[in-house]
Formats: sequence, C-alpha cells, structure tokens
Amino acid sequence: MAYTTFSQTKNDQLKEPMFFGQPVNVARYDQQKYDIFEKLIEKQLSFFWRPEEVDVSRDRIDYQALPEHEKHIFISNLKYQTLLDSIQGRSPNVALLPLISIPELETWVETWAFSETIHSRSYTHIIRISLTIRLLCLTISSPTSRSRNVRKGSPAITMS
Repeated sequence: MAYTTFSQTKNDQLKEPMFFGQPVNVARYDQQKYDIFEKLIEKQLSFFWRPEEVDVSRDRIDYQALPEHEKHIFISNLKYQTLLDSIQGRSPNVALLPLISIPELETWVETWAFSETIHSRSYTHIIRISLTIRLLCLTISSPTSRSRNVRKGSPAITMS
C-alpha cells in the first residue's frame, strides 16, 4: 500500500480496518468507526500547554545553586530526554501512518506525535533558560567582557 497525503480512491471509512486497508481519504469526524479515539484525542488536547507559558524562574535559581557536577547531570538528562522525545515525536508517524486506514486513528497518532514534540520543546526551553543565565553570568563576571561591554561610568552589573 502506497502512502499518500490524499487518496482520490473512494472508500467508506466505516468499512475499513484500522490497519492495512485503503489509505485514509477525507477525514470525516462526524462518522467514526471507533469513538474511543475521539475521546483519547480530546483528552490529549486537554493537556496541551506551551513550554514558554511555564514560569521556570525558580528552576533557574535552583539551577544556579547546584554544584557543577549536578549541573552536568541536570543538563545531560535534559539533553537525553530531548533526544528521546525528538525520536518519539517522529516515530509514530513514520511507523504507523502508512499502515493506518481510518481517520480517527490517524488523527490520534498525529496528536500523540505532536505531544511528544511539546515534551522535547519543554526540555529545550529549560536548557535554554538555564544555560543562557549561566553563560550570561560568566560573560558579565569576565573582566574582559565588562571592560568591553559596559560603558565607562555605567553602574556595575552584578549577578548573584
């Protein structure tokens, strides 16, 4: 079965099996063979959030107080989670979409993959906030950077 973004072959999605039938055609959500997928999609969408909406200012402060070896563990873990969810965000689509024959299952798999992408973005957001502050602190505390970036007569810049 060839995977296509739109099949012009007429089919009745209510008669198709979940897998290995005709490719998904027009997604008719008013007619669904398995309503459980609609419930799962609604549940998943109710959990939607954007990483940038979460206040991580306390996490930033906690991160700054960590010893260097714990900072390394923290960042390494987040990088690994980012890798895993990057793969997990693509894998359901790559592995399952070519096999799926009904739109409600196709949409559920797409929603699942999207949720994994949000996880990956959240880890990146935490790393970005933590490392930006860390690098900013190093830059500001560097005598070379201070003399080059702070105008003469400007108040001192300190970070605690």
